Amino acid sequence: MIFKYNSYNDLLLELGRLDFVVEISEIAVRDFLKQLEQAENKEEFVENKSSEFRIMVAFDENNQYYHQITLGNISAVYHLTETFFYELQTEYNDISNESWSFHSNTKKLDQVISFFRTKNRFNQSDNIDEYLIDTFNYYHQLRIYFSHKKTVSIGEITSKRKKAIKHFDQELLDKYKVKQAPKELLNIDFEDYFLFTQVAKNLALKISSIGFPEPNGLALTKEIKKLNKYKDNKQRLNKSIERALITNFGYIKENDSDDLVEKIIECL
Repeated sequence: MIFKYNSYNDLLLELGRLDFVVEISEIAVRDFLKQLEQAENKEEFVENKSSEFRIMVAFDENNQYYHQITLGNISAVYHLTETFFYELQTEYNDISNESWSFHSNTKKLDQVISFFRTKNRFNQSDNIDEYLIDTFNYYHQLRIYFSHKKTVSIGEITSKRKKAIKHFDQELLDKYKVKQAPKELLNIDFEDYFLFTQVAKNLALKISSIGFPEPNGLALTKEIKKLNKYKDNKQRLNKSIERALITNFGYIKENDSDDLVEKIIECL
């Protein structure tokens, strides 16, 4: 099944906006670093650029500009995805008339997966690929490092990367149009940002689909409740509910085990 909450559509929109900014920034940064590499006096070059644009930049002998920018971009993707988790939770609760909430000290992704396991949403046809979870967790760890360097173990980062990279055979690299990722902490670049963005989108769609609202809640939405007038014509009622789900939630029935429409009808 494919089921798209508004929060999923919002995530795609926000990631698209971020992509636009990051891609322009990437061109500018690469050009700056190329000029910096070619400059005879690197410190003087940075000072001149600072004066030209009236933006004060301290010269960094270790040239960490690019690394920090990339970590910042990865962090931005994580924050948008976390916002999606919160907004999906709100939508689920509003439609399903439930009070699911997050608690502290546990990763949001782990809590989302755990909650929908209790709802028996995972099975052979509806699942989340491990590579999505492991890759997301690695880049999340980089986000924590970016924000809290003193409290993050490099060993933990290395461990998370090992779990993620074991999935990336040539087929998966080709799927995501990357040559070598996820990279080690000190070697991350735009390709990592690009990969994380795509993984976040795919993970969000899986969660949105597995985490569809409870059928009894969907039956009470105004878009579906009004269709009860077709209750004496089951075939028409079935088709009408399916069209309503497609229009409002991008619903796609992918296999015969998907009985969402039938469950909604039972609740009318």
